[in-house]
Amino acid sequence: MSISIYRAPITDASDFIKAILIDEFAISDSRANTLYNLVIKPHFDNLLDTIWLLAESNYVDKVYRDSYYHYFSSKLSNYERDCVKISLFEGEISISDFGIEDKHVELQQKYRGFITLRPTDPQIVGRSIVSPIALKSNNFCCCTTKVHTTSNGQKFTVKGFPHSSQDGETITCAETTLWAMMEYFSNKYSDYKPVLPSKIIEALNSLSAERQVPSRGLNIQQMAFALRQFGFGTRIYSRGDYGSEFDSLLSCYIESGLPLIIAMDNFKTKKTIGHALLCIGHEKMSNAQIDSVGETNLSKGIKLYDYAKVERDYIFIDDNRQTYQKAKLNSPAAHYTPEWHDCEITYFIVPLYTKIYLEAFEAKNFALNFLQNSYFPLANDTEFLLRFFLTSSRSYKDQIARNSTIQNGLKNEIIESQMPKFIWVAELSTKDLIKRKKANGLVILDATEADIYFNKPIIMAVYQDNMIKFDDSHKELEKIPLPLHEFSIFEHNLQEF
Repeated sequence: MSISIYRAPITDASDFIKAILIDEFAISDSRANTLYNLVIKPHFDNLLDTIWLLAESNYVDKVYRDSYYHYFSSKLSNYERDCVKISLFEGEISISDFGIEDKHVELQQKYRGFITLRPTDPQIVGRSIVSPIALKSNNFCCCTTKVHTTSNGQKFTVKGFPHSSQDGETITCAETTLWAMMEYFSNKYSDYKPVLPSKIIEALNSLSAERQVPSRGLNIQQMAFALRQFGFGTRIYSRGDYGSEFDSLLSCYIESGLPLIIAMDNFKTKKTIGHALLCIGHEKMSNAQIDSVGETNLSKGIKLYDYAKVERDYIFIDDNRQTYQKAKLNSPAAHYTPEWHDCEITYFIVPLYTKIYLEAFEAKNFALNFLQNSYFPLANDTEFLLRFFLTSSRSYKDQIARNSTIQNGLKNEIIESQMPKFIWVAELSTKDLIKRKKANGLVILDATEADIYFNKPIIMAVYQDNMIKFDDSHKELEKIPLPLHEFSIFEHNLQEF
């Protein structure tokens, strides 16, 4: 059977997509109209009006094929095994462009990702990668990965975050979230492998006392266990355990460029809704948002402004909604129907690298305690803004080496310091400096050192015109005068649009 190719501007998407659904999935005109308006149209509404669509029939989607052969093919009802792939291009294209070698560079420059439609009515939106560049509104920073794909026989790449709706039978919100998490990490790092729905089921076999398909969803412990089976040092945080620090810890990990599995529910009130989704970034902050950060009074008259407590929108990958959904942490379901509005985030799961032993709560408290109570504390009555995040020492040194605003003495000290694979970084700044994306101090911690006593996690600290580091000969901290200028902050963890 040959592949059919269709193209149209997104402004004609309604008739274009409905015709494809009727032709390829053999559904009625009225059903195609319903599916388009209720399920597909919201995904297109967020895209630029200059987007063009190129659709391919008989597309073999690896995720749906896995579900098809492990589940749908065993049903009495007939399910198609092929999908429709809709590629997105910014600007007009013609099908003949794909047969001209000199046009490939231009097509790649226009390419903005793809959306897959699968024959699982009503949840027909399948595996998708959409570049934030294709959105009408993309005033945010988020995790992205480069994905290699094809359109009309040609190879393309796109940067974005994986998304899919659940099919309601082999994958619910929990399995979809696990799939998207592993799809992201496997495309970004060679340490991890992609997982298909059947592999998620297989990973949880030892925990399940019942059949696993049709899926009834997963709880927070099962999702964390699956991630551990897939190679992570999983860490679960609950609002009940961390109270007022819960949201700032979540923010800290997002600032670290780690996608998080989020569990939200309304169990405090109605106990009718439980949902899993991913948080992958946050909106760019305005000066007014920075000014609104309240102060925390520490010892010795020191005042802290915590960057993690800025109230802002976060970016979510939600299988019930279009990709890159915005919401605040205190109202994660505000864009849902009213019965969802009392949902709150109760847990989040962090997919840590297995050799990261110092987690965010301990690391941040250690840094703050060091700044207040070490042999070399901040001066009394100091006011500072703290930006705290995890990163790889390799990425950090690379950006430091390229940062022309860091004086050579400090730059050389950082680059020449022995560091583990991952480090915690506390950037010290002020409200005025952070508005210009500047800092005037930092503390670097060893993320592999869980023993927080005797200053063991300290690699170096630089603030108030002094550098503090271990003297190798005496095995103790020493203070070295180092006049410090303001410098550009580290922004490599999240991609800005």
